[in-house]
Amino acid sequence: MKKFLLGTLIMIAGLFTLAAGARAETGGVVVHIDQDFVAGGEAFPAGTYKVYQGSPETGQTLLLRDKESGTLVFLLPSSHDGTFAGPLEVKLTRAGDVYYLSELVTELGAYTFSPPHTLTRSAKAKDGIAASGSN
Repeated sequence: MKKFLLGTLIMIAGLFTLAAGARAETGGVVVHIDQDFVAGGEAFPAGTYKVYQGSPETGQTLLLRDKESGTLVFLLPSSHDGTFAGPLEVKLTRAGDVYYLSELVTELGAYTFSPPHTLTRSAKAKDGIAASGSN
């Protein structure tokens, strides 16, 4: 009897795992980015990526997966407009010699992202050096 219950429990857990995996696959959008870029604090090469909505209920997180290497990063948008769903658009913004993901528009909505903290810190440091050097 214990073996039967254990087997049933394992089967139910497996079904929940499969259902969760199928749910994660829905709503994914494939994007191609032609430029090396920074997203979620990590550097990515140009390539094809799949974007998933991390929490469909709130739309507050996205998952970005590199289709070639399988690298996955969580993205926290600074804003999300779920009512605006336009044509697929990826916007990279240049800061110095680095591009970062600043906007993503999909059928899931429009997401905007703040510049990475390392870029804003280095920009502030450069401003401070220029100001002190001009005195």
